[in-house]
Amino acid sequence: MASFTEQETERQWDYELLYDGAVTGFISEAMLDHVITELVSLGYGIAEVRGGTGAPMLLKLLESVPAHYDYAVGNLSATMDALRYLDLSGRTGWALVIRRFDETFAADPDWARGLCDVVTRASYEHLLKGDRFLMLVQSPVELPLGELGGERPAWRTREPHSHHAESQ
Repeated sequence: MASFTEQETERQWDYELLYDGAVTGFISEAMLDHVITELVSLGYGIAEVRGGTGAPMLLKLLESVPAHYDYAVGNLSATMDALRYLDLSGRTGWALVIRRFDETFAADPDWARGLCDVVTRASYEHLLKGDRFLMLVQSPVELPLGELGGERPAWRTREPHSHHAESQ
């Protein structure tokens, strides 16, 4: 089963977000709110936290995702194992949302980059199975996350330029 139909590639926000990579950054909370609303209208589940780092933040973030495992917060390797086996059925996809990711990054830049890298890998594995999984992070400043899965994450300052926006 394909992750996206040809028609979906022409009109949906999630396609453009995933096309640019599994992790997308937002400077504006209003823009992030708009994208979350669009994803919910497409049938996405949303798991969201504000700031934090390490095991407490991950546990809070994953508590609303069905069939997550508590061991997922022990370290990023365990997080990868848990994310790769998430059951995403019953939804169009899942989006993890971290607002004030600058706080997460400031507390431990290596851990924050590692989390983004883990989500990128898990997203790729889900796409191979026809599932959609992504992460949206918000920070008032663009953060130097480096390359994730061979690409630098996009930082959105405006709406995606997909055909979806043009057809509205």
